[in-house]
Amino acid sequence: MFLNNEIISSDFRKELIFNSYVKGVNLAKGYGVLRKVNNEYNFFLNANTVGVFSVLANWKQEIQIIFESKSHMLYSKDYKSRDKRKKKEGHMHIIFSKSIPEIISANPNPKDDKRRNDLTNKMLKDTKDPVTGILNIGFKNQCIEVSRIYDGKRRYNINTKKKELTIIRKNNFFEEDVELIKCSFDIEKIAGYTEKEKKNYPNNGIIWIKKYEDLDIYLPAKIKIETKWGSFVCLIKERELK
Repeated sequence: MFLNNEIISSDFRKELIFNSYVKGVNLAKGYGVLRKVNNEYNFFLNANTVGVFSVLANWKQEIQIIFESKSHMLYSKDYKSRDKRKKKEGHMHIIFSKSIPEIISANPNPKDDKRRNDLTNKMLKDTKDPVTGILNIGFKNQCIEVSRIYDGKRRYNINTKKKELTIIRKNNFFEEDVELIKCSFDIEKIAGYTEKEKKNYPNNGIIWIKKYEDLDIYLPAKIKIETKWGSFVCLIKERELK
């Protein structure tokens, strides 16, 4: 079970709004709450498909993550994900408290999937969950070169290639011009992929990160990934809490 995001005490809180698109068509929407206590962060995300995609897939997902900031890096501590697609439901719970992450609970269990090759401790050492791995790219405005990620099934690296300053102009999502740092990246598939996933999962993308005055880490404002179905774009902005 996930913790109720309303009962977690904190000394910092920020709410985020997510909209994602494929080929310009609205795919999903979501909201997230980021809290911070000392050097530890708690992030909760709830997302679901919208429009025609809600009819085709009827997908919902909840993610809750605990990560911490130290030595100019973000480190995963606890990762929980639960999703539902039509009548199928699944979940993943991983603890990252040690150098080798440990799956606490998973349905379906990736160990029972014979299509996936086994992951060695060497591959898993010092990895981060998918969300913390993405956030780590822009941590402290570094556009960090390599982010080692493990999602419970697959092990991959996100390797950034270049960094540049840019501006996204005011549009239907952003109420004003936004100054951002743009990082392009490649996705290096290490292990744990099925043959179908190797062919269909994306290989590269771009992330735009934004600095908030009241937050000591940079957060994504836009993510673009090329997929077999077309360009996937996720837009992210802050919403003031009432």
